[in-house]
Amino acid sequence: MKASGKEPTRTLTTADLCHSCPARAVVETVMVQGRSLLWCAHHFALFENVLKALGATIRVDERRREPILQKTTPAGG
Repeated sequence: MKASGKEPTRTLTTADLCHSCPARAVVETVMVQGRSLLWCAHHFALFENVLKALGATIRVDERRREPILQKTTPAGG
């Protein structure tokens, strides 16, 4: 991931919502041009590879990191 030089600096709050839906934001990205976007876990997972390819700086709110990384396993194994 390329650093843009415009690091996200604020802590996400419960008032911060995803730019694509009304869910709580758990990820903030800053594009190379300096625009900031907030993402819920679902939408971030959909666009993570594209954001990385575009050189976005990505900051995951560590307090809410688990839902993004949590893998589900099929019942019984």
